[in-house]
Amino acid sequence: MKYRDLHLHLDGSVSLDSVKKLSVIASEKLMQSDKEILEKLQVSPDCKNLNEYLSKFDFPLSFLQTEEQITFLVKNLLSELNALDYEYAEIRFAPQLHLKKGLTQERVVKAAAEGLKDGPIDAKLILCAMRGDKNERENFETLEVAKEFLGKGVCALDLAGAEALFSTGNFKELFKKARDLEVPFTIHAGEADGPKSVYTALEFGARRIGHGVRSFEDRELVKEIASQKIPLEMCPTSNMQTCVFSDIKDYPIMQYLDAGIIATVNSDNMAVSNTTVPAELGLLKKTFSLSDSDIELIQKNSVIASF
Repeated sequence: MKYRDLHLHLDGSVSLDSVKKLSVIASEKLMQSDKEILEKLQVSPDCKNLNEYLSKFDFPLSFLQTEEQITFLVKNLLSELNALDYEYAEIRFAPQLHLKKGLTQERVVKAAAEGLKDGPIDAKLILCAMRGDKNERENFETLEVAKEFLGKGVCALDLAGAEALFSTGNFKELFKKARDLEVPFTIHAGEADGPKSVYTALEFGARRIGHGVRSFEDRELVKEIASQKIPLEMCPTSNMQTCVFSDIKDYPIMQYLDAGIIATVNSDNMAVSNTTVPAELGLLKKTFSLSDSDIELIQKNSVIASF
């Protein structure tokens, strides 16, 4: 079986092996043990919420501030995915988080696109604008760069970050311009924030929803997502770790599939969540006694939903 991952954060998927190699590129000697490094990369079992989960990105981001490091990580990640029998991935990251050593967003994206070349599997980039109230200029620049590299490694725009702290509705003008520039986009919604954030993402014109896992709280929203054929990028382990659910048995994957929603299963962050798409599918299969046809449907959905 070949796998696809449509919701895969670059900075959340920095393996222990990658950290060691990135430190060599940076000429920095790692003083921590493997166990200590993994503790910095992976979320703890008692993670309290999404904001605590997001704190795990600080350490790997410190090793992704030069073009050489960014290109290397994309190449290395593709090799790791190939070893796991992936055939395709859409790798997302926020260019504005890689500027601490003087890079521009354009150079960051160019370096990431370079990492895609001659890779062992097909892959594209999704550029993330970030939720916040002091980075509007940076977000619009991310959109401009997405337009510049669209079809040249980049396939879409996204909005990521602290969903409950910065409402999706605050970014209306950004996505209006994205529509004007004909840049397709997905939006993180319906995870830390409820159904209202998904409604807003749909109003903006999102072609996919990042997570969207709390959509089941509103029956009319479930019907609308199904009728509009809007794919959901579901990430079960991540949603458990950010305390959206306390029991995997409550995960609404079957509700969505039964409703005709194009539900896909993804890793979100391979390192932070310590998971892969095969592991996520295995978890769901075990929990819900999914049949082979159920798994095939989820896999087919990932083909349909790909940008």
